[in-house]
Amino acid sequence: MHFVLLAEHNADVCPLSNSKTKELLLSTAGDVPGMADRNGVKLVAGPFVNREHLIVVIAEADKADNVDAFIHEARLDQWNQVRVVPSLTMEEGIKEIQDSPALF
Repeated sequence: MHFVLLAEHNADVCPLSNSKTKELLLSTAGDVPGMADRNGVKLVAGPFVNREHLIVVIAEADKADNVDAFIHEARLDQWNQVRVVPSLTMEEGIKEIQDSPALF
């Protein structure tokens, strides 16, 4: 299953302005792919960063628990509010729509 991870933080803990967060990020960023592998998570796209204080990652895993373990090991949950949105590919979504009865 695919998951969209949206990790949002405020300016006070942004690595651009907070020395502790900067140190943490710089010490862990290089091992993010390894952390993903260790937790059974495939990084499909990202991490992407922007000036909105938002990190976006598209990941694939067998279960949400793997994604949660990855987030925790990467310590994203220590300086971000992380939303994990289970998602389907467009093809899977179309099939689900075709197979489901309409409400109205």
